[in-house]
Amino acid sequence: MTRSKLHITVMITVTATLCACQSPPEETDPLQLEVSRVVQQTINNMVFVEGGSFMMGDFGVWETDESGSKTFLHWSGDSDDDFLHKVTLDSFSINKYEVTWEEFDTFSRATGRKLYYEGKWFHKPQIPAFAPDWYEAKAYCGWLAKQSQLPFDLPTEAQWEYAARSRGQALPFATNDGSIDLRNGTNIMGYNDDQQHPMVGDYYPPNPLGLHHMSGNVAEYVNDWYGEQYYHHAPELTPQGPHQGTKKVFRGSSNEGGSMFTTTVRRG
Repeated sequence: MTRSKLHITVMITVTATLCACQSPPEETDPLQLEVSRVVQQTINNMVFVEGGSFMMGDFGVWETDESGSKTFLHWSGDSDDDFLHKVTLDSFSINKYEVTWEEFDTFSRATGRKLYYEGKWFHKPQIPAFAPDWYEAKAYCGWLAKQSQLPFDLPTEAQWEYAARSRGQALPFATNDGSIDLRNGTNIMGYNDDQQHPMVGDYYPPNPLGLHHMSGNVAEYVNDWYGEQYYHHAPELTPQGPHQGTKKVFRGSSNEGGSMFTTTVRRG
């Protein structure tokens, strides 16, 4: 399931009602001013997603041939997402952009971490940050929560899919119209032929909820442990994933392996 060049970034959610602004910081320290700016920027970029119920999993599509025979085709090609099950979620907010290097570097400086991939050609302020691992992505969310006094966190797998599918609609791709652009058999959602790296946050149009690049560009970490059969026994109300596991789920994926990897239902 995992390809050799997989970039995974941070997508964040918050379950509280967000204020429109915060009090201006009293500090004059440049780093603290930058921290306050990043926190406020993050708050401003959150999109409210009204809760509800949907059928989570690979809903597929029926294809009819010339003879009239119908064949059911799955979107992702994997079997761990085939079991459709009802999920009901409370309302939440989610960042409309993938977390950038500018934001992640501010976190790294503020917490005494090294700057990951500093000096690399793809390390540019507005490009999505390739968080080195899930634990660093989780730490970033915890840092935001502490700085803002709001419950920022990684989304659950169910929240991610619900938002990517614009509140659970039968949309295979998280684009403005539910489809992707194809050129010469290659999925170009999220990458540019002249710049072989993830694109800035609003390079392609958002999905109907206003969320950018949840299909393509880079994959996003979610909170859940991975369980191949988890869909078969997941609770309906606010599923949180298995209690333990050996790897974390990522969603969205990059487009390096073709369109089947960027669907709203595929689990990584």
